[in-house]
Amino acid sequence: MPSRRAQSATDVEVDVRTLFKSLLRALPYLVVFVAIVGGGSYYLLSRIAPVYKSEAKLLIEAGESDITRSGPEASTMLDKQAIASQVQLIQSGDLARVVAEKLDLEAQPQYQKAINGDTFPTSILIKLGLAEPPSGSLEERLLDEYYKNLEVYTVGDSRVIAVDFSSTDPELAARGANTVASEYIALQKSAMRDTNETATQWLQSEISNLRQKVAAAEADVEKFRSSHDLFTSGTTGGTLIQQQLTDLNAELARVRAARTDAETKANQIRASLKSGAVPNVSDVLNSQLIQRLVEQQVALRAQIAELSATLLSGHPRMRELRAQLADLGTQIDAEAQKIVDSLEAEAELSKAREAEIEQRLEGLKVTVASAGDAEVQLRALEREATSQREMLDSYLARYRDAVARQNADYLPVNARVISSAMVPVDPDFPKVIPMTAAATIATLLLAIAFILLRELASGRPMRPVAYDAELPMVPDAVAVVGHMRWADDHGVRRMMPNEPTLAPLIASESERSLARISNEIVTGGKRRILVTLAEQEGAGGRPLAAAALARALARADRRTVLVDLRGDGANGAAMGEGTDLPGFTDLFDGAASFAQVIFRDRRSRAHFIPVGRLPITPDALSGERMATILAALDHTYDHLIIDAGDELIEGIAPSVDTVMVVSEFGAADPRTVNAIDRVHAVTAATVLLLIVDPERRRQEIAEAPKAEKAATGAAA
Repeated sequence: MPSRRAQSATDVEVDVRTLFKSLLRALPYLVVFVAIVGGGSYYLLSRIAPVYKSEAKLLIEAGESDITRSGPEASTMLDKQAIASQVQLIQSGDLARVVAEKLDLEAQPQYQKAINGDTFPTSILIKLGLAEPPSGSLEERLLDEYYKNLEVYTVGDSRVIAVDFSSTDPELAARGANTVASEYIALQKSAMRDTNETATQWLQSEISNLRQKVAAAEADVEKFRSSHDLFTSGTTGGTLIQQQLTDLNAELARVRAARTDAETKANQIRASLKSGAVPNVSDVLNSQLIQRLVEQQVALRAQIAELSATLLSGHPRMRELRAQLADLGTQIDAEAQKIVDSLEAEAELSKAREAEIEQRLEGLKVTVASAGDAEVQLRALEREATSQREMLDSYLARYRDAVARQNADYLPVNARVISSAMVPVDPDFPKVIPMTAAATIATLLLAIAFILLRELASGRPMRPVAYDAELPMVPDAVAVVGHMRWADDHGVRRMMPNEPTLAPLIASESERSLARISNEIVTGGKRRILVTLAEQEGAGGRPLAAAALARALARADRRTVLVDLRGDGANGAAMGEGTDLPGFTDLFDGAASFAQVIFRDRRSRAHFIPVGRLPITPDALSGERMATILAALDHTYDHLIIDAGDELIEGIAPSVDTVMVVSEFGAADPRTVNAIDRVHAVTAATVLLLIVDPERRRQEIAEAPKAEKAATGAAA
């Protein structure tokens, strides 16, 4: 039977004052040890030859000028891969050999030591047998030391490359960085020069071949044109046959227009003559003879009109004048008829000319049709000759540009120095003061940690915890004072106690059974567990098996929540603070949210939901609202423990995976058997049995103060 106290007498805690006293006792040794380490670090760092680092920066960009660029295209921007390639080029072996020769690194003391293996770390390792003497050729050892002192990297996301060179000589460090940068640019120029020379030679040979091809192509064009009579016209650019065909079409149109015009004029004059009027046609009106005859006609008519005032119409003079007028009209008609005859003759001539032109056109059409295939072949030969000519012109332009660059020694590279290396003043390594301070602080912390661990391992800082007050049997438990965190709506969100009050809830011999039950629940993947009690003996309180099971599952690193559906408030008093808290009934009724009704156990990481302030009926537990709440809790927690009374078993048991029956009697006792049968009657879930001994529990409560006093005296 477990003790109802806040903590068993066997529990211990760390005495901070004892640990602090152990640190005070070891303080002289600690100070001496730290001082030795600090002084030794300072001495060793001071003996190391200082290394200086200098930096030069290169900007990678297209070096071609807009003035000298051969094409109208914009300058090419280099991507990250191209910049990374330039970094590798700066670190290339060819460039390293040139820089080593320029700086005469073989004669520098630092490199002589590296070549001979006389450096301090190397000599120590060789003496200890942890390293072999330097091997390889002189050049390999020299370049190995060179690469140790060279660092090339890109600066951020820019197109700037930094070249860092380290040396024990500050001037050599600056000269090294600047030499690497300048030799890299010289290497780029040399590569551009070689490429330009190779391209010039290739263009020269290609131009010679293209000239022969162009001459042959143009000769083929002229030969084919002469053999097929496909001579071109100087004005239109077409062939002579096409030009003749065009001219004949134009002549045919002109002849047809002239014939039509002559026929129209003749018909118009003839119609006017029939009507007795002077034809209003330009050819008639422009005739000088007709003009004089018309003038005479007008004069006779005027004279007749004048004499008609004094003479009668039968007068001989009047008849003479009328006879003259009629004769003039006959002459005009005769002249007009002559014009009609000339127009008709002109129309006939045009018609004959038109027939002749049409006959010639038919002959030319046959000739043009037969020459079509030859013209197609001619155009193909001309296109080939033109393409060869254009390629030759392009190669000639490039060749002239390459020769001009080579003669003027203008070889732009894709890099330029934007920051030359300066002679450093302060060494880059070692930083004596900061490194000594870091080593001293690290040694101090490690020494303190060693002293504390040794003291904890001795067991001296451990002391048992004794409690004077007992926790009464539930449901008469006294609430522990603690803090509550309230939301803006004054609803309870979470509560944390000031000091944890730990109380064993079931008998100590039953803890092994509870551990086996929790292990079976975890391994079997049981999510919902219903805890019910068999018939109790007396009214001395009930075992809080549901809370104990929740804590056991929480210790197994399982997310667990206990839903208290008993009205006595025992679980809330043992796991939380106070009894008048919003709980499951408030959540079920919609008066509170999940955040307002879920609290944390003060003894473990388990959560619990109190019973609440509102009543709940057994019929409501089998409804859709209950299923929704349990599904939401299943989604958040690994295990859902429901502590319910006998009146709620029928509504809850069908929806759970496991039922744990807690009994204070034996397994064969009728009261225990009745409780198991009652569960089997409403569900097919797995039934687990936990036996609690009430007599053992009361005995432990009575003997707990004596055991605590004895443990306290032994610790003192």
